[in-house]
Amino acid sequence: MKKMLYIAAIVALAGSCQEKKYGAFTVSGKISNAPSKKIFLQELPYGGEQPVVLDSGTLKDNGNFELRAVAKEESLYRLVVENGPDVLLVNDGKSIRVNMDINNYRAYKIEGSDASERLHTLFEKFSVKDSVLYGTLGMLDSLQRDGNDSLITVEKAKRDVQIKEMNKLVTDFINESESPAARYYALGMGSRTMAPEELKALADASAEKFKAHTGLAKIKALLAAYGQNQQPAGNSLLNQQAPEINLPDTEGKPFSLSSLKGKYVLVDFWASWCMPCRKENPNVVAAYNKFKDKNFTILGVSLDQDKEAWLNAIAKDKLSWKHISDLKYWESVVVPLYKIEGIPFNVLLDPTGKIVAMDLRGEALEQKLAELLQ
Repeated sequence: MKKMLYIAAIVALAGSCQEKKYGAFTVSGKISNAPSKKIFLQELPYGGEQPVVLDSGTLKDNGNFELRAVAKEESLYRLVVENGPDVLLVNDGKSIRVNMDINNYRAYKIEGSDASERLHTLFEKFSVKDSVLYGTLGMLDSLQRDGNDSLITVEKAKRDVQIKEMNKLVTDFINESESPAARYYALGMGSRTMAPEELKALADASAEKFKAHTGLAKIKALLAAYGQNQQPAGNSLLNQQAPEINLPDTEGKPFSLSSLKGKYVLVDFWASWCMPCRKENPNVVAAYNKFKDKNFTILGVSLDQDKEAWLNAIAKDKLSWKHISDLKYWESVVVPLYKIEGIPFNVLLDPTGKIVAMDLRGEALEQKLAELLQ
């Protein structure tokens, strides 16, 4: 699962290189009730680099706008309203129109880009199924704590059906899509719940269909090499001083790990898109509530890229400790610093900043904290 989460991040960020040349295109439309008049068109480069601003502008008094860019190939783009939501786009049309009311932003409309429209529909359907699955996983976690075997069996069967339905939704989309960029994004979504062999088959078929598409070729190679990956770095950081982290918090202000010296600190690496992370969050919340008054705290470090999704997950999962992120997905500076090969992952620091435990889950987390703090 850890390696698949790494692959998921790479797949989800892939977004350029197609056989056709696309040239200039425009993104225009109307945005109502925007929190700011500033608007940007960003390209999401292949390989996970920071989004590149291609054009920016100011909304007119009536909310109208027009942005322009030139693309060599089909790519993924993001239309961003300052301090507001964003819209994922594919440049499979020369003139793309977006109409959105910020007060109901998920109901935005797109014209002139079939791939963008289809991705939007996929997002909405996937989101509904993901919410249902998340509820089932929460129920299953509670039942496993109580040891109710008969109900556990029922919930596991329900979970498996829900995962199968999610996988079918994504598989059908990928097989039917004529957009390599949309396939990239959907592969990233599917990697959350699909087995490696399922994902590999979809990537192989996509790479075969778009033979000159370098991004799909890269994904195909990554999945082919999946079984040959070396074991995680493991305990190489154990009993060492924790590398310093200094990243923006939820308000954009810099916050450093070293500022928490003097306390036991669980540095929790996670992301809103990571299903195992979200499943583990109730255990982390329980540990925090039990030990927060005993010289213990948590620093959440997210590998998200979408700030809104990050903030929503913090609120939904009731993660009431400090959170930081550079919003760079697997390109985050913390990944090589802490040799992270998958999430959820955590390290426990003593008051001097030394790592005294790693990768604590469930009961193991509470047991280790009880050992150190009681």
